[in-house]
Amino acid sequence: MSQAAPQAYRVLARKYRPETFAALIGQDALVRTLSNALAMKRLAHAFVLTGVRGVGKTSTARLLAKGLNCIGEDGTGAETLEPCGKCEPCTAISAGRHVDVLEIDAASHTGVDDAREIIEGVGYRPVSARYKIYIIDEVHMMSKSAFNALLKTLEEPPESVKFIFATTEIRKVPVTILSRCQRYDLRRVSADMLEQHLRQICAAENINSDDGALRAIAIAAEGSVRDALSMLDQAAAMTSDDLKEDAVDDMLGRPGRKESMAILTDALAGNVAQALAGFARVHTNGAEPEMVVADLLNIIHQASLVAAGAGVDDLGEAERDNVAALGELGIARLGRAWQLMLKGHEEVRQAPNPVAALEMLLIRLAHAANMPTPGDILQKLPQASKAPATPAEPAQRPQSSAPEPTQESTPESGPTSAVAAPSVAGNVTEADNTPPKMHLASGGSQAVASEMPAASQPETQPDIEPTTAPEIETKSTVVEVNSLADIAALAEDRDEVLLAARIRTHLRLVSMQPGSLEVALAEKAPDALVGDVARYLTQWTGRRWLVSVSDGPGGKTLAEERAEEAAELKNAISEAPIVKSVMALFPGATIESIKPRIEIDGDALPPAAHDEETEQ
Repeated sequence: MSQAAPQAYRVLARKYRPETFAALIGQDALVRTLSNALAMKRLAHAFVLTGVRGVGKTSTARLLAKGLNCIGEDGTGAETLEPCGKCEPCTAISAGRHVDVLEIDAASHTGVDDAREIIEGVGYRPVSARYKIYIIDEVHMMSKSAFNALLKTLEEPPESVKFIFATTEIRKVPVTILSRCQRYDLRRVSADMLEQHLRQICAAENINSDDGALRAIAIAAEGSVRDALSMLDQAAAMTSDDLKEDAVDDMLGRPGRKESMAILTDALAGNVAQALAGFARVHTNGAEPEMVVADLLNIIHQASLVAAGAGVDDLGEAERDNVAALGELGIARLGRAWQLMLKGHEEVRQAPNPVAALEMLLIRLAHAANMPTPGDILQKLPQASKAPATPAEPAQRPQSSAPEPTQESTPESGPTSAVAAPSVAGNVTEADNTPPKMHLASGGSQAVASEMPAASQPETQPDIEPTTAPEIETKSTVVEVNSLADIAALAEDRDEVLLAARIRTHLRLVSMQPGSLEVALAEKAPDALVGDVARYLTQWTGRRWLVSVSDGPGGKTLAEERAEEAAELKNAISEAPIVKSVMALFPGATIESIKPRIEIDGDALPPAAHDEETEQ
């Protein structure tokens, strides 16, 4: 007499797969929506279920297939969300052998030929069930051509056909498919709900466990029921059905919450030696550096929530007091610790020696813990009233009354004209429209003139080659410009930002008269810059301009003048008592940028305070 073969062991993730919607934990919204749709006879012909791994997408699809085809124990039942589990359709679907419920793995059926088989099968009525149901798992793996082939069938399938898609990558599913389906987002299961679920399974399987062990598994599962059951199965095998928190932590390769809390507390208190010793202990016991950083980040996050007044539902009773104590450090310190640890997490992952990387991270965290927060600095600074009233105001630019320049202007007059404030153009008489006589600069200079419309041309032209301006209508009103700054500002007003930047960077003023501009070029000046200036000045000002290039040095560029003004402003600000106090608190600190003061209590700021930001 032959002995019966021993029954194969079923892992907990399969053994406790939900057989009813009531057993589907954490998805109340989904169950309520489907229940109402069945009661109101508004059940769609296509569904797409999305969510992270292990939250019940495939289980929901199978439960829905059973509910639609259940006929009850007496064979007279209708569609329901509470399938009996005993009729022939229910048992066949649970076993995966029902001929009318086809479960397809899209990862191995990606092509258009597979989609064509589905289309051909849709044309046949169900063999024995109420509905022919196609469950396509990981539907985002199908090819674009396969999706396109399904569009027409998916939009208007026969009444006896239902499609149920499941995917973890909803963004990869074409919108043309999504628009033909009802979408259901399955939520992550909370740690509290997972812990309770694991406790019930341990009771059913006669597994001894403490609360810390189940809490560690529930947190490590990150909302996935399948991951939690797989870890529970592994932990039960490792500990011979006697789960302890320390053993679970060893299995997960992460430190215990108490050890992580101690490491973080020591580091934030500046006790770097104790923090390093704590990490050495947990690493010796098998904790991976990356998992240690992940635990520390999680604790900082929870403490920040406490500091911000939010809830911490995922914390156990034993942890809440310690996390609340860390929350008293304040959001400023915890936020700084978060930024350090977040950057350090990537360093630990990429470092050739993760242990050394984590030790350096703890040293930096402990060092930063002793640094004052912005609030602490403000309390130590002197009163604002003791500071000079206008330390941040830059020196006023020299103003120019724009006197009538002479033809014999020297190169030394260039810088003065370059920083002159823009003049406001007054009423222009007809005489102003007459182009002045053009004089070429001496000393081997080159000249470029721009051509006015024919009606404005004088009878006698200077003996230079003109550059033709673009065919843009020229205004009859003359616009006065008296400096390079005026020209750059005019270019910006006419949306020629690149030309304005080149004028500020590459032109040095030698002399300037109405209709005549002599400049020297800085290094790397574009070849077409002088011609562009001549052409655009003629178009914009209503006056013909001659722009010549001198061999002389010229004055400073506008960019160089601005840099000097910024340096003077920086020096003035650095001498303010309040700034000196900040520098004393942070040895080695430098002023990186200067920004204008904002309006406070309705007091208007001086015009000089509105200059753009200057970075050194």
